[in-house]
Amino acid sequence: MTKTIISENQLGLMYKNGVLTKILGAGKYTLFGGKTVEVLSADDEIIPQNCTVQKFIDCLADKNSVSEITVRDGELALHYIDGVYKNILRAGRHVFCNSCGKHEFKVYNTSEPKITDIPASVLTKLAEDGHICVMVGVPNGANAVIFFDGKPAEYVGAGRYFYWNQSVSVTAKIFNLKERILYIQGQEILTKDKAAVRVNFTAEWKITDYKKINDQFTDVGEIVSMQARLALRDFLSSKTMDELLENREALANEILDLFRKRVEGISVEILSAGIVDVILPGKISDIMNSVLEAEKRAQANVITRREEVASTRSLLNTAKLMDENETLRRLKEMEYIERICDKVGEITVDARGDILTQLTKIVGSGK
Repeated sequence: MTKTIISENQLGLMYKNGVLTKILGAGKYTLFGGKTVEVLSADDEIIPQNCTVQKFIDCLADKNSVSEITVRDGELALHYIDGVYKNILRAGRHVFCNSCGKHEFKVYNTSEPKITDIPASVLTKLAEDGHICVMVGVPNGANAVIFFDGKPAEYVGAGRYFYWNQSVSVTAKIFNLKERILYIQGQEILTKDKAAVRVNFTAEWKITDYKKINDQFTDVGEIVSMQARLALRDFLSSKTMDELLENREALANEILDLFRKRVEGISVEILSAGIVDVILPGKISDIMNSVLEAEKRAQANVITRREEVASTRSLLNTAKLMDENETLRRLKEMEYIERICDKVGEITVDARGDILTQLTKIVGSGK
């Protein structure tokens, strides 16, 4: 003899000698004579362990006390209780007790992958299980190609898209249509005069036709980078080192044209391109610095000589004026005497002649 208690949110399947004989509601039961009870939750799907679903239904006193649905192959059903999404049902027969609420079932054919008539809140929950459906999120400034079983099926813009991931495998490839920055650092190339230089190169580019790119290329970014390196190689190998160091703006326009020609037919647009830095080898850099230093020293010498010539010419003009004008010469002598007196602490003169004449003789004797 055994005792069993069945709660309000449960039901019991009573077996006698392994055969289902009765469905029990809430209460306390005493079992004897080979009887056993299987207790199930009334809130969940009825899945008996010791009998079939059909046997369970046959034993019901009131067939309206349960709701059931049969989902066929290639279908999925969304299960709602009192209008609230509960779970998803796969192929098979499903039975639920009506005591927990009103059951509703919406059946969908999954042979058509795209989902359009299910609320996004429910789809987000379904997408958490990638085996049921997948979500493709396309950001602003991008487009995407949707593949069904590896074949392009749809071209979509920014947004969220949901697809059944059942009979058809769904994948996506997203293409960023915004401007991109390409940066090549430390590319080492021989110039026309066989000098090994390293350059840093940058470019701005964007995709113009993502559908064509999807049909023709696997990784357009890698192709653009490769073409940039080839354009850079062709450009540098046609220039001497001196040409690289002169007129950067003209060189930038030239390499931009060369880069654009190399990517023709790839469905991308090159917006700008140019060499950021030219890094010379150590020895050549030292030589260039020496040349620059010598040039600057020569320029300084030219300026010094020019100033010396101007100063000498000024002195010559002054001397000519003094020879021609006695008063001017005397004024100049007095100016020099004044300068001398500022530097001399004591001067001795005698009473013969005026002081200015004696000072003039002193200055003249020192010449």
